[in-house]
Amino acid sequence: MLQVNSFVFNPFAENTYVIYDETRQCVIIDPGCHTSSEVDELLGFIDLHQLEPLMVVNTHGHIDHIMGNEAVKRHYGIQVAAHPEVKNDILRSRQQAMMFGLPMVEECKLPEVDLTDGELIKVGNSTLEVLCTPGHAKGSISLYAMAEGWVFTGDALFCRSIGRTDFPGGDFEELRESIRTRLFTLPEDTEVYSGHGETTTIGEEKDFNPYVAV
Repeated sequence: MLQVNSFVFNPFAENTYVIYDETRQCVIIDPGCHTSSEVDELLGFIDLHQLEPLMVVNTHGHIDHIMGNEAVKRHYGIQVAAHPEVKNDILRSRQQAMMFGLPMVEECKLPEVDLTDGELIKVGNSTLEVLCTPGHAKGSISLYAMAEGWVFTGDALFCRSIGRTDFPGGDFEELRESIRTRLFTLPEDTEVYSGHGETTTIGEEKDFNPYVAV
């Protein structure tokens, strides 16, 4: 069974997740670590628990979710995986950083591994399923751990909110459709680990999220 450890990084209070099971294999979801101390915190947890990183997975290509990609890749010699449609956002990463006044030491490179809808990511004896949930950004995905009853939604779905859609590639109606057809069809007790803020459940969001009335 999977375990999850979360970190809150960078000025946008972005949630980074390390997912691992009893084999000690792990994946790092959205390493948003910006400062050297944040990088040290993430790598320190992985090394302290003697985990074996398999890959970085980006739920989408916005700067606050990818700033730690290169540091993690370099330290562990692993690759970054994402949906192929994140390309344009990754290429705009330095421009995004400048827009928000965030100094970037190095450019984020394009992911080496393409993820497609329905693809299964093996983490030791456990599995994450890729769910395409566009609307906040092109290529946005969620990761569903069915056995554990978890879903990692990036910036698609938050507790009582949804991701903004005013950046290039955003589409409000597309995002609501993604949530209704890909996330709200999951069991209601599924725990939602989002890209910002606190955890919630699918059932709570179906009942109380004002942006996605069903």
